[in-house]
Parts: sequence; structure tokens; C-alpha cells
Amino acid sequence: MVRLGLRFPLYRTIAQKAVRRALQRESREEPHKGLYHGQEYVFGFKATWSGKKTPRVWKPHVVESKFYSQVLEQELTIKVTVKALRCIDEAGGFDNYIINTHDRTLHSKLALDLKKLMLSVNKCKEEGAEMDQIREEVFPKPPPSRHVFIPKVFTDRFYMDWKGPRKQMVFC
Repeated sequence: MVRLGLRFPLYRTIAQKAVRRALQRESREEPHKGLYHGQEYVFGFKATWSGKKTPRVWKPHVVESKFYSQVLEQELTIKVTVKALRCIDEAGGFDNYIINTHDRTLHSKLALDLKKLMLSVNKCKEEGAEMDQIREEVFPKPPPSRHVFIPKVFTDRFYMDWKGPRKQMVFC
């Protein structure tokens, strides 16, 4: 850190910059994993009694709640803010909140995917399809497992390679 005769440090330490960057990354990614009802992280400064400003982050109050969706006929565990909980109560339930709230207010990838899924399930139910048939057609398929059986024919035709965070087999 360089002082240059000033009353405050000119450069932040590397650790302070890294923490700030991590918080900013978290503030972009975290709201897309739950229902935040338009709330987001607020970055600012808190002034002390001496007038010195210190960086501060105000985070929304997030809780993990279980909701039963009557449209999807299953229980969902989702991270929601307290404001979103109040809005769910005002809307008359989880399904009504997701379907009737504007996309700008939902503002998360999870909520928009749920809304698209609920609307397509409602459309299939109006056409008279059974829920088992709807689950096969509309619901997202689980990703294929990485733990796949390797037949003996291919055992001599692979090599180990670093891909991403771990070593993986690459078949020739």
C-alpha cells in the first residue's frame, strides 16, 4: 500500500480488492437462484462520527422456505426474501405470485423458468392431459451422470486430461 504523504491510503490492499470483487460477483449470481422480488445487494459507504467513509454492503434478508405448488403438484425448496414472502401472501399463494407477477419484478432466472414451466403445465392441463404424461413431456430431464460404465472395448483408448476443476477421461 502506498501512502504518498496523504491522510488516506491511495491504493487498497489486494485482499480488500478481492473481497470487493467476490461480493460483486455474488451480488450478480445469488439473486438468480431464488425469489428476491426485485431486491438486490446495495453497495455504498457508511460515514463514521469522524466523517471517514468505510465501504459497506447491504444485503436483503434471505430465508429458505418450502412451498407446495398446486400447478406442478410438488413441493419446492427455494431461497426467498422476506419481502417476496409478504408478496406471496398478498397474491394468494405461491402459484398465483409466480404466474401473475411481472417478469421485471421476478427478475431471476429461477422464477422465470418456474413461470414458463407453470404456464406450459396449465396449458397441458386445459387440453386434458394427465399429470404423469405432462411430467414426461414438459418437465426438464435430469442431466446425464458423469459416472458412466466404461465398456472393456474402450479401456485401452483413453487418456487423463485436466478439464475444469478435476481430472477427466478423454476417449480417443
